[in-house]
Amino acid sequence: MPPPGQRDYSGIRLTRHALERFVERFGASPFDAEARLTESLRRTRRLGKNAENGAIAILALVGEKVLVAILQEDACLTVMTWNQFEPRLSEFGRVHPPRKWGRMLRRLGYTEHEPDPDTKN
Repeated sequence: MPPPGQRDYSGIRLTRHALERFVERFGASPFDAEARLTESLRRTRRLGKNAENGAIAILALVGEKVLVAILQEDACLTVMTWNQFEPRLSEFGRVHPPRKWGRMLRRLGYTEHEPDPDTKN
């Protein structure tokens, strides 16, 4: 179960287009692309919703790279890098990028076996 503020979309159906874009944009092997993309969708943050078609944009990490996935109904339609998505922020109801960007990325990246990087021991 993901921490508060994060969502688990690992059970969503991956389209062929999304897998092809994942291989192309994130350097995954075609043979393990589905497993790697599914794993990266376990810990995500929602970025916004497109009011016209109901698609939502979510943020995830693939290693050190930021991934934005576009989901609609029960499927992941496509994936893109942050630089590809940023010009489309307004389509998903956001005028500015998320605040506290570094903190959000650190929280997406840590595992249960590591201490939360934003809490003091």
